[in-house]
Amino acid sequence: MSLSVLVVGAGPGGVAAVVQLRRLGADVRWWDRDGAVGGLLRNAWRVENWPGVPVGTPGSACCDRLREHAAAFGLAPEAVEATGVVEDDGGVMVGRARGGPERFDAVIWAVGTAPIAWELARPDLPVLYEYAALPARAGRVLFVGGGEAACDGALRAAGEGRLPTLVVRSDRLRARGRLADLTMAHPGIDRRFSTEVTALASAGSGVAATLRSAGSAGAPVESVIEVDAILFCGGRESRLSALSLPAPTPGSLRISQRQWVVGDARLGGLGQGCIALGDGLEAAMEIMA
Repeated sequence: MSLSVLVVGAGPGGVAAVVQLRRLGADVRWWDRDGAVGGLLRNAWRVENWPGVPVGTPGSACCDRLREHAAAFGLAPEAVEATGVVEDDGGVMVGRARGGPERFDAVIWAVGTAPIAWELARPDLPVLYEYAALPARAGRVLFVGGGEAACDGALRAAGEGRLPTLVVRSDRLRARGRLADLTMAHPGIDRRFSTEVTALASAGSGVAATLRSAGSAGAPVESVIEVDAILFCGGRESRLSALSLPAPTPGSLRISQRQWVVGDARLGGLGQGCIALGDGLEAAMEIMA
C-alpha cells in the first residue's frame, strides 16, 4: 500500500513536493488555504535567479508555469485551510477549517509566511502587505521599507505607470546588489531616506501619511503625503507558530518523525523560490526513501 502524504501550501516548495511525491508513487493530497498556485511568487516584479526560466519573467508568469507543471501530473491544490495537527505512532491527524480532520502517513508543511502587522494600520485604511492586493486604481502608492520586497514592489509599480514613493527609515537600502542598483537608478521612484511614517489618516478613498525626516540642521521635519494605498514591507514570519508547530533545527527540514517543513516557512522570512523548490524535492525524497 502506498504512503499517504499531505502537502500543505502551493508555493514553489509545495509544487516541487507534490510532483516528486506523485512521480515516486505516493498517494498525495494537496491543500492550500486559497486553492491557488504560486504563493508570494505572484507578487514578484521579475524573476532573475531561476535557472531555466527566462531572465525577467514576471512572478505571475512563473506561477502559471508551476500550475501547468503540476497539472501535467494530474495535480491541483484543494482550497482547504489546515487548522491543527496531532501526530502519533499511527500517523498525522490534520484538522481543517471546514470538515473533519484527516489522517496521513506524513505531512510536508509549505505554508510560507505571514506579514508582521504594522502598528499604524487600521481596517478602514488601504494598508496592504502584498503587491498582488493593490487595486488597479491605486496610482499613487507608498512603499514602507528598504528590503527586497519594498524595492521589488516599487520597481514593479513604476513599470506599470504608477507613482511609487519609497520610505526608508535608515539612510540606505537593506536590499543589495542589482535590485538595489535598479531601485536607486529608476527615475520614476521617489526615494526618501532617514524617514519614517508617524501617523495615518483617511483622505477620501486613500490615506494621508505623516512623514518625519531628518532635517539638514538636525531637527526633524514633518510632511504629509496623500496616496491611494500603502504597501507595508516590514518583514514576515513563519506560519508554523499559528499551527503550534516548531521550527526545524538549522540544516534540517524535519520537525518530527512524520512531518517536514520547506521553503519560507522553514526560513522564517521572505526567501527565494529556487530554495523552496529544492526543499520540496528533498522532503519528498526523504519521505519516499
